[in-house]
Order: sequence, then C-alpha cells, then structure tokens
Amino acid sequence: MIKYISLATNELDTYLDYALVSIVAIYMYNATPSEMGGIGACFALPFLFSSHFFGKIFDSGKLYQWRTFLFGINTITTPIFILTGNVYGLFAIAFIKTWSRCGLNISNVKLNENDEDSKRFFEIYGYLINFSRVLAPIAVIYLYDLSGIWMIIIFSSALNLISLTTSQISLKLQGNSLIQKTELVEKSEEHYSFILEIKKHKDLFYLVAGYTIANFAFFLSNDMLGLFFKAAGESENSIGMIISLLGVGGVIGTKIASILNTTLRPVAILMTSMMINTFAFFIFGFIKHELTSIFIYYGGVIMVGMSSGITFFAIRFGVRQIIGYQNVGKATGMIQMLSSVVAVTMPLMGGYIASAYSLNITFQLTSIILFLLLMTFVYMLFFSKQNSEHYEKPTENE
Repeated sequence: MIKYISLATNELDTYLDYALVSIVAIYMYNATPSEMGGIGACFALPFLFSSHFFGKIFDSGKLYQWRTFLFGINTITTPIFILTGNVYGLFAIAFIKTWSRCGLNISNVKLNENDEDSKRFFEIYGYLINFSRVLAPIAVIYLYDLSGIWMIIIFSSALNLISLTTSQISLKLQGNSLIQKTELVEKSEEHYSFILEIKKHKDLFYLVAGYTIANFAFFLSNDMLGLFFKAAGESENSIGMIISLLGVGGVIGTKIASILNTTLRPVAILMTSMMINTFAFFIFGFIKHELTSIFIYYGGVIMVGMSSGITFFAIRFGVRQIIGYQNVGKATGMIQMLSSVVAVTMPLMGGYIASAYSLNITFQLTSIILFLLLMTFVYMLFFSKQNSEHYEKPTENE
C-alpha cells in the first residue's frame, strides 16, 4: 500500500508541474512557440543522459535511498527557481525536476517484485498516472484562484515531502533485505546485455522501435496543444482542460490495454495505440477549427490520452514480462534513453516548424508519421507470420 501512496503523490506533482509551467509560460510570460519547444525539451533532456545511470543504480538494490534523495530535490526546486520571474526559471524547474523523475520513473518498475502481480501493478500504476492528470489541473485552477502561484508551489512541495516520508518508511521496513540480494545482482549484471536481449526477443525489438518512433511523431506536436487551443480562442483554463482530458483518456486507455492483454501480446496493443493517435492528430492537423466545434478537438485530446494509457501499459508490462524483475531497471533506463533522443529534439523542431509555418503543419506531420509507422508494423508482423507459417509447415516426409 505504501508504494501506491508514493506513486500517487509523485504522479500528482508531475502533472501539477506540467499545468503550472504551461499556464505561467503561456499566459504570464507570453512564451513563443520556440520557448514552449524549449520547455518541452527540458522536460525530456535529462532522460537522455541519466536513464542508463539510474537503471544500473536501481538494479543494484539502492532503491529507497535514492528515492528519498530525489524526492528531496523535487521538494525545493520549484520554490527556488520560480523566483527568477522569467521563462528561464521555468526551464530550470522543468530540467531539474525531470532529472529527478527520470530516476523515480525507473525506480517505480522495481517497486513490485512479484512477477505474477505485474499486470495488476502496472494497471493500478496507469490509473494513478491518469487520475493525477485529471486532478492536478483542477487543483492548479482552484489554488491559483484562491491564493495565486505560491499556494500551488507549497502544495507541490508538500506532495514531495509525503513521497519522501513514504520512502523512508519503506527503507526502515525493508531493513537489511537488500544486502542479501547484492551478490545475486552483481552476478546478473555480468551476464546482462540489452543488445543481446533485443536480438533474442523479437517482440522486445518491436516494442522498443515502435515506442521510439511513435515518440518521434508525438513529441513533434504534443507541446503545441496549448497554443492550438489559445489560437482557437480558448482561455488559460483550456490548459487545465487539456491535461484533465488526457487523464480521462488515459484511464480509458489503461483499461482497454488491460482487457486487450488477455488476447493480444504487447506489440499488438502498442499498434492499437498508434492507430488511435493517428486519428487524433489527424483531427488537429486537417480539420479547421473555424469549421467545427471546439468539442471535437477536446475529443481528440481524450484520444491522445487513450493512446498514452495504452502505450504505457504495453511498454512497461511488455518489458517486464520479457526481461524479468532483476534487470528491468537497466532495460527501462535504456529504453528511456533511446526515446529521449527524439523527445529532446522533436519539441524544438516542432516549435521551429510552428513558428516558421503553422501549428497545423506539426499536427499533420505527426498524423502522417504515425500512420506510416502503423502500416509498417502491420506489414512486418503479417509478413513475419506468413513466413513463419510457411517454414513451419511440415513436409510430406515428416
């Protein structure tokens, strides 16, 4: 139960930050598309250079010590850098807290040791993420109207203090049990290679490749959603609405993924996510807001959230199922590092494209790339299956 408390408070603070930074950047500092792209990059860059490091750290068994340290950093970061009073302070908040969350996200997959409970664990984890998406913007709007920015910042720091406390309690409850596992961990590290795992498991290759390329398209335009609704005449409350609807969609997507998991393997579940996102960004890119209701676009936001919820379950559960508990930290860290390359560059490119051409172009490109990726996966998996059936068909002599 304690692990779910720390998951819930951490995720709530994560989406609290997204809402806070977006509202302050767009409606207080009048951030340009390029600056929004820069903020998006700061929310992704730490995953590039620290994911592998955190993966090794958490697989070595130093779980709750590091979680306590990282929650401590997140407690003090926002109060310090919000005092700068400009967009560069927001860059610092996004960068530092994302570095901490990079480690926390990897450590989360190590909170559940029992393989048999993994499906249930990742399903609950997915619900917590998406309920946080719903609740965080509501909290931001309420607290902002009540007492301004500083009430939100105090609430954020309080959430991190709760997470820090739960980590300390878990550390004391665990006692010296981690010491007994050290030798086993060291032996497993000697034989572990992510490249070999990719070569050995075709589904792992498909999951990693699909997730990384889908992120290439997604991060190109994801940070432009707030600007899209502002251009359509919506107020700053649309930021809260976007994040909340992403959460609603995420809850639906998590449930869909859990149901699909009874009949489909994780790669096929990931393809379902691609299909939904393709249609969602088609709405933003190809349907003009002057000709349709704004609620159509809010429906598109729900679909993006559904895709996110499905992707989360497919990747986290799929990797855990293939790799197992002992090396899942290193595997998750490597996947985060690979996907972060596009997560860092694409918001900047999306911001440039939106500034130089139009917001619609970024959404159109996202939809087209996702569609081509989906068709590629359909072809590859169908071709692979047909080949397999052809070669496995017994001869007359057999």
